[in-house]
Amino acid sequence: MAAIRPRDLLSDALLERLGGTWREGRGDAGGARGAGLPENWLAGVSGWAAGMPPASRDVAATLHRDIAKLGDAGYLNVALPPEFGGLGCTLRQAACGQRRLARHAPLTALAVSAHLYWTGAAADAYRTGDDSVRWILLEAARGALFAAGHGAAGGDLRFADPRSRCEPAGESGYRFSSPAVLSSLTPAWDWVAVHAVHSGGSARPDRSGAPDAPDAPGRSGAPGRPDAVLAFAGRGSRCTPAFRVARVQPVGTPGDVFTTSALAWGHSILASVQYSDARRAFNVAVAATASAAAPGGAGGAGHPLDQWPVAEAGLRLDAMKAKIAEITHPWPLVPWPAPDLGGQRLISIFTMRQEVADGARQVLSLTARIADAPAVAAL
Repeated sequence: MAAIRPRDLLSDALLERLGGTWREGRGDAGGARGAGLPENWLAGVSGWAAGMPPASRDVAATLHRDIAKLGDAGYLNVALPPEFGGLGCTLRQAACGQRRLARHAPLTALAVSAHLYWTGAAADAYRTGDDSVRWILLEAARGALFAAGHGAAGGDLRFADPRSRCEPAGESGYRFSSPAVLSSLTPAWDWVAVHAVHSGGSARPDRSGAPDAPDAPGRSGAPGRPDAVLAFAGRGSRCTPAFRVARVQPVGTPGDVFTTSALAWGHSILASVQYSDARRAFNVAVAATASAAAPGGAGGAGHPLDQWPVAEAGLRLDAMKAKIAEITHPWPLVPWPAPDLGGQRLISIFTMRQEVADGARQVLSLTARIADAPAVAAL
C-alpha cells in the first residue's frame, strides 16, 4: 500500500470545513485583492502578529476550531517518526501539504506552520541520535501544540534578533522581555518557542533549569561571549516542567542538526504558505477578469488576460515554486550524522525565503493590475 502523505490527510471535505481565511476588507465576493493573507503580512515579510484584524478574538476562535479538526485528522503529527505515531514525512511532503492547506485556509496554514517545523526539526535531531529534544516529539504525540514566539514583522527571518535580550533567571532558566519574541499567531498553544541574545556567557542553564550545568544543550563554553538562547515556555498543568532550554549557542551560524533543520523547515513551510496564498490571489483575479472582460476587448486593446501582468505574475509564481523546491526536495531525513550545517546550504535557505517574500509582493501588485484590467479595457 502506498505511503500516506500529508496532503492525503487534507481531504476536500475537511478543507471545506475550515474557516481560517482572511475576509476582512474584501468588499466583494471575488476578493481578488483581499484573497488570503493580509497585505501587511506580506509587506512585513510575514510579520505574524502585524496582520491580525480588530476582531482578533473571532479569528483566534476560528483558528482554534480549525486546528482541532486538523489534529483529529492526524495532520499535526505528519512530521513525527512512526514510532511516535506520525508519518515520518519529508520536508518536501510537509511543504506540499501546507501549500494545499493554504490554498483553502491561509491563516490556518500559518497558525500550524510553527508546530510542523518544530516537530520536523526535532524528528531530524532524533534520527541522528540527539535525544535533547526528544521531549518535543513525546509532547506532540500526546496532543500538545507548539507555537513560535517571533510574531513581530520580519521575525521569522532570524532566530534571535540582536535587539531582543534575555537574562539568566536562576533555576527558572532565562527571562525574556522583548515583545518581539513573545507573540504568536498560533492560538491555544501548549509550548511556545522564545529566543533572544544573552550578552554574557557565565550562567547558562541546561534544559532542567540548573545554571552552569555542564550538559547544557548547545553550550558554547565561552564565558562573556554573546549567546543565542532558544527555549520553550509551556502553559497549563500538562507542561511540566514549564520551561525548557533547547539550545544555547554563540551568536552566528548554527552548528547542530536541530537548529539548522528548524531553519530549513521553518523557512520552507512559511515560504510555501506565502507562495500558495499568492497563487490563490492570482487564480481568483484571473477567474474574475475572464468572466468580466468583454469578448475581443475594446479599442483593439485585446483581451485583458493577454496583457503582460498575467504572464509576468505566472513567471514569478513558477520561479517561487522552483526556488522552494531547491531546498525542500533534497532535504534528507538525516540518514547521516548531520546535514550540511551552515555554509552554502544556510545561505540558500535565507535566499529562498527572501526571494519568495519579494515575489509574493510583486505577484499581488500584478494581481491588482489584472483585477483592474476589465474596467480599463471598457473605457
